[in-house]
Amino acid sequence: MAKIQSSMLGDISPEEFLSDYWQKKPLLIRGGFSADPALITPEELAGYSLDDDIESRLIQHNSQQQRWQLSHGPLEETVFEELGEKNWTLLVQSLDYFHPPLQELTKACNFLPRWRLDDIMVSFATAHGGVGPHLDKYDVFLVQGQGQRRWRVGFKDQKVSTLNPHPQIAQVAPFEATMDVIVSPGDVLYIPPNTPHWGVSVDNSITYSIGFRAPNIGSILDSALSSASLEFDSLWQDSGKLKKYHAFGALHSEMPDWALGELQHLLNRRELLIAAGKTVTELKYPEALEPVNLPKSQELSEIALTEGVELNLLARIAYFEHEQALLTFINGVYFQFPKGLEQAIQTLNQKHRLTPEDLSELPRLPLGEFLTHGIALGALTLSNSDS
Repeated sequence: MAKIQSSMLGDISPEEFLSDYWQKKPLLIRGGFSADPALITPEELAGYSLDDDIESRLIQHNSQQQRWQLSHGPLEETVFEELGEKNWTLLVQSLDYFHPPLQELTKACNFLPRWRLDDIMVSFATAHGGVGPHLDKYDVFLVQGQGQRRWRVGFKDQKVSTLNPHPQIAQVAPFEATMDVIVSPGDVLYIPPNTPHWGVSVDNSITYSIGFRAPNIGSILDSALSSASLEFDSLWQDSGKLKKYHAFGALHSEMPDWALGELQHLLNRRELLIAAGKTVTELKYPEALEPVNLPKSQELSEIALTEGVELNLLARIAYFEHEQALLTFINGVYFQFPKGLEQAIQTLNQKHRLTPEDLSELPRLPLGEFLTHGIALGALTLSNSDS
């Protein structure tokens, strides 16, 4: 896998970024990467857009007629032969799951939780290509690869009018920009959620979009309500509460309060912690990781104690401390361990590996079980001595 040199935030400390910029205002970092990361070629990107299992879009813009055209993948190879040399862009979603070199970009984001990372989208645009002015609901770092792009950026929650030039391309009207810059290879532009931005390619260019999504309350509730440990069999008791007028169709006013009370009883703090942890560590494409059967993973976990382990850069491992226990989540699967493994999880999230020295300092009993499950779920692999 390619190694890239990065100081993602430039001269700004993680503490300053998190307090002054994160989810508040955009930031341009010149030279966040030493040069064009060169993690994928336009030809490779086009090849992925032909795949049935990968989400891709081709957006063309006729600047004279102000018409937009959108084609969803999988695309036909002949499409690229018919395109001109300007006014189009190809976007391929979640490519870090399918193109391992892109996973190197996530190492540069260690000042943010890995469970917040959504995916990496890659776009190739010809001169004047782009998707128009728009808003996103998530945080994004736009890392410039080859070529240059001009970015106009507004401010968070800026009042903008929505446009509908194409029913499937969500755009906003041109807006007053507080930032108007041309980015070059290695530059990084951070855009908070709900901040209008508009990128137009100066020449043939590639941009890597590292997206971070916040937890969704609906997903957490879905996870909680689907828990096998919960029994939703409580029945409304209306003895002594019914009046004759209820027979005419009036519902009892206490029923919502009863339902809320039952839900609060069932969805206690522990259940919600488990639901939240499972939700935020679920993988978009879990099949991208190779699972290992339990007997084999137990065998490998013994070897790992002397060789060390590495974190699969697609994996998500996180935990809650709760009532003297460590509620641990590996790729959306919940485990409970005794406290003492916090250091192991923290080191994996920051350094992406545990050396034999790291492992020797941890409690052996829960460590063996943790390694076994991590290897079984494809989140951990034996260390490569050449890396």
